[in-house]
Amino acid sequence: MTPIEDQRELPPVSTLSAYQQRGVHCVFCGKALQVGQLVDLGPRLVDAHGSTVQWFPRCCRRPCLEGKL
Repeated sequence: MTPIEDQRELPPVSTLSAYQQRGVHCVFCGKALQVGQLVDLGPRLVDAHGSTVQWFPRCCRRPCLEGKL
């Protein structure tokens, strides 16, 4: 799976469910992601309790990737 650098701003990590934070559900709509039907949005740096860590968000292939939600 090759990361796609999505240019849209992602929701704040603190507002997402544990499943969205772990990349199991879409970061935009919250739907469960299926193998072959998800998009890796590439690593992002986020603050986690005073430390900077990498986060690997994912989203649905469509319509979330196209920004239609």
